[in-house]
Amino acid sequence: MDLPGVGPRLRERLREHYGDEEKALKAVRDGDLLGLCSTLSERQALQLVQYARALKFRVSPDEFLATDEAVRIYSLLISRLAGFAHTEYARLKIGTLFPSSSQELIEENRLAASRSLEVARRMEGLGIEEQLRSIRPLRERSSSRVRERAVAASSAEDFQRLKSRGLDKLIDLHLAESPQELLALARSYSVVSLVGEGMVDAEEVERAESLEDWYLVPEAVLGFYRENMETLAAAVEAALKLRAAGVEDFEDWEDFFDLISRLSDKSDLEAERLSRLAARLERSVDQAASAANEELKRRIEQSSLTLDGTDLLQVMSRGDGIRELFEIRMKGIYQEVLKEAKERAREELDLKGAEEVWLDEIFSSAVSYPLELDRGALRSFEQELRSRQEERGLKAKRELARGLAEERNRAETLVHILMEFDYSYALGSFTLKEGLSFPEIASETGLCFQGARNLSLEQPEKVSYCLGGGPGEPPEMVALLSGVNSGGKTTLLDLISQIVILAQMGLPVPADSCRMGLFEQLYYFSKSRGTLSAGAFETAMRKFAVVENEKRKLVLADELESITEPGASARIIACMLDELNRRGSAAVFVSHLAEDVRRFSETPVRVDGIEAEGLDENNCLVVCRSPRYNYLAKSTPELILDRLVRTTKGQEKEFYSRLLGKFR
Repeated sequence: MDLPGVGPRLRERLREHYGDEEKALKAVRDGDLLGLCSTLSERQALQLVQYARALKFRVSPDEFLATDEAVRIYSLLISRLAGFAHTEYARLKIGTLFPSSSQELIEENRLAASRSLEVARRMEGLGIEEQLRSIRPLRERSSSRVRERAVAASSAEDFQRLKSRGLDKLIDLHLAESPQELLALARSYSVVSLVGEGMVDAEEVERAESLEDWYLVPEAVLGFYRENMETLAAAVEAALKLRAAGVEDFEDWEDFFDLISRLSDKSDLEAERLSRLAARLERSVDQAASAANEELKRRIEQSSLTLDGTDLLQVMSRGDGIRELFEIRMKGIYQEVLKEAKERAREELDLKGAEEVWLDEIFSSAVSYPLELDRGALRSFEQELRSRQEERGLKAKRELARGLAEERNRAETLVHILMEFDYSYALGSFTLKEGLSFPEIASETGLCFQGARNLSLEQPEKVSYCLGGGPGEPPEMVALLSGVNSGGKTTLLDLISQIVILAQMGLPVPADSCRMGLFEQLYYFSKSRGTLSAGAFETAMRKFAVVENEKRKLVLADELESITEPGASARIIACMLDELNRRGSAAVFVSHLAEDVRRFSETPVRVDGIEAEGLDENNCLVVCRSPRYNYLAKSTPELILDRLVRTTKGQEKEFYSRLLGKFR
């Protein structure tokens, strides 16, 4: 398959990204826009996907929109439609829609748009938009290295086998060939998992029950899910809403939904208590000791020590017995203060069960001032708490990782389902919000619509118009559109373009009803900004000559007379309309030279008018936006003169009347 705009360098980049050329072509055919955009520009990716889709239906994606102005209207429609997307995927996929003359492609898009409308109706008011905004392609990042645990291998063979899997990049991996080496490791980590046989079991080391990553380093499995937790949680919540609305059944997904729910559940109260306890232990013990020392100092200062004769003889005979005597006399006070200190620490730390015994180890029972703490016992207690916390968390991690180890494809599938839904939901929401309806596609050339609204206007008036006949409508396919300035002639051309482009994308149109035949090309020539030079005029004429082809086309033109002097312009426009009439094409030309054009025309050309009913008190036009058939509308100067005739008297009125007569 030849890819437009893809040279050797881009082709090589696609091969590198997807692995080989066949996979790259499949990605283009399948519309893998997110993958393509990681290698190509967004414009290139959209172009490739459009090209592949067009090739399937034997059309070209850039064939229908034959002029820059037609492309501009199409781009505005795509931008407006993309505004209803909540995910980048849906926005990009909307950009792959394009108008064509393929009935098969149009019908396929119509069926998809019809289903989208039904989906949007079911989901209306259910608030799924918030979840969709959180859906993103799943990210893959390197797992963070686990440092508080280690894996030990009892043989060089086991060690090399684990290392060859890259396990040493995820967790500390050691070779421990003796019990002494193993116990030394156990003192350095909260948990050590032993792989291999021939080693005496020790309480400080666990023997690995599995060699899979989910057991040895569950973080390697869970890291992917936690990295994408926001997206996955939103996807599960959105999926449940779709199931409740009957849009998707998600049969056999309950186990996966439960795993993702558990992944985000942080409600392990005991683990949280152990974490708080380890974090606050040293500070709380120090504060209790400090308060005890203050109390001990106060009570000692208020005490006195009286020695009787026996005490004096004991001190004199033993030499250093005064300290021992002091401890005996003060022991009661010290024990009371020590008890209060431990009680204070116990209450603040929320200790449970055997944990209280550690306070007896940390707070020394030997009478001393200041009160002494056993820092070694304090560190041992902290290590035990963290080990218990790690063991508790590790068990939960392993259970969860075991369930999620083989679920990556399912996670990616769920996210893709939700992104595809967002694309469909955007189409349906666009249809609902804008009040669109599907046009009736006829076999004959023509375009008739009633109650149509220009999507570019804030509060548009409804307009009806017809080319090519309809019930009670004139049969002409080619029309000149006359009317006052600012009456809505250009707006009507834009509206016709919007209706035709949307219809030939297979989407509903902004009209209460519409019947049209399919066109092969749309030409829209915008208003020129002034008389052209000789060279520019020749270029313009070459551009207009493209309407000579035999394809079934719709041609819209806005005041072509401005390209040269009026007499020549009228002849040029008349000739173009004659050619279009002869070839069975449809056309609407806005012109202020309608009478001159009709005089020079050789074929029947209908003149329609957007009639101004007059001027209001602020000299603003009062206009009926739907054109009147076979009617030459008044110009703005004529309306102003008519108003002056009606509002003045005497010679002034006579002057205005003579001027008005020149227009009639």
